[in-house]
Formats: sequence, structure tokens, C-alpha cells
Amino acid sequence: MLSLLLLTVTTSAADSLNPVGIAQQFILQGLVKKKHHIWAYIISIAITNFTGGLIVYFGAGAFIKKYMNSLLDKYSNIIYISEFILGLLVLMSVVFLIMKIYVNKLKDEILILKGLSSDDNNNSFFKIKSVDPISLSIFGVLATFMELTTALPYFAFLAILLTYTLPIWVVISILIIYNIIYSAPLIILYFLYVKCQSKFDELYVFLKNKVDKYAAILSPILIGAVGVLLIFHSLNSLITL
Repeated sequence: MLSLLLLTVTTSAADSLNPVGIAQQFILQGLVKKKHHIWAYIISIAITNFTGGLIVYFGAGAFIKKYMNSLLDKYSNIIYISEFILGLLVLMSVVFLIMKIYVNKLKDEILILKGLSSDDNNNSFFKIKSVDPISLSIFGVLATFMELTTALPYFAFLAILLTYTLPIWVVISILIIYNIIYSAPLIILYFLYVKCQSKFDELYVFLKNKVDKYAAILSPILIGAVGVLLIFHSLNSLITL
């Protein structure tokens, strides 16, 4: 049991060094109305990770996979056609996004002609724009799913955990310990923000201006790539049926 506990601590500590999750919280922390609202993001990540561990350990993951394979066999045409339509909708959204960016650029030029700075407009946006706890919770859940490809330490830990025959309460306790340690950097970041909010806000405004500058170019490209991949995958799957 001691070896399992040490494995839990070391693996969760390594898994907690996730630059993507830390960067996401850093950005979100500058958008909350109240500082403690960021706990909704931290807790949602921990709960999602914990729930995923339970699903894998108790075998529900294999059941879901089997069910999805059965569903794919029965309704493959409908699924792939829906994927193709979704890809087209994504590409259409790229067109609207480019139009929106162009309109916003025109608005900025008009503001400049009127003697107003677009930076002033961005700063006022920063002061007004906020993220509520419900949105933070949803984002935390989605962020956890999106980072599954980087969760190799967690999957390795679960694979080793499956080799043990443990009571349910021990499994739950182990997973709770794992996710507390996994969330530790996010918790530390929150307390650092509470102590040094002004410096964090200044850095956030700087990074936000940089992101806004390059998002106009990168966003349509990335979203368009997703649409192309969906269309390619659906057509390739329909041809090979």
C-alpha cells in the first residue's frame, strides 16, 4: 500500500505540471468578476479528472466503447453524413468570422479617425468583460477532455492501479489524493493572484493585446482546418464503407 501511495504522489505531481492548464487559468483569472470564482474552474477540472478515473477503473470505459462501436455499425451512414454537414457548417462559420474581423477592423479605423484609440476600447472591454462560475465550470470540463492527449501519466497510473485488488473506498481515496495534488499548481496560482493582482492584471492586458493581434489570422485558419478535417474524414469513411 505504501508503494501505491508513493506512486500516486509522484505520478500526480508530474501530471500536475501542465503548462496548458496553468496558462488557461492565468487568462481566465483576469476575467472573473470575483477572485474566488476561479475555484469553479479548478474544482470542475479535478472532478472531471476524478470521474474519468472512476469510469476507467470500474470498466465503464470498455462498455461505452463497445456501445459506440455498435452504434457506428448500425448508423454509420447517418453519422458520417452528419459529420460532413458539420464540416460544411464549420467552414461557413469561418466565412462569418472573417467578415466579423473585417467589420471590427473598419470600426477601429473609424474610431481612429474620430480621435479615439482602439486600445482604449480594448481596455474598457477588459474591465467590463467577465466570466461567470457556470461558464468557468463548463470550460474546466471541456478543457479536461481536450487535454486527454497529454494525460499519459494519468493513464499510466490508472493502468497500474488496475493491477491492484482494492476496496472501493481505497480506490476513491487514492483518486482524491491524486486529483488534489494534480490541482495543486492551479490552487497555488490562485493564491499568488490574490496576493499580486495588479501585476497579474498588467501582464494579462499585455498578453491579451498580443492575442487579439494574432487571433485575427490564426482563428480562421485553425477553425477552417477543423472543418476540412471533418469533411475529409467523413468522405473517406463513406467511400470505404
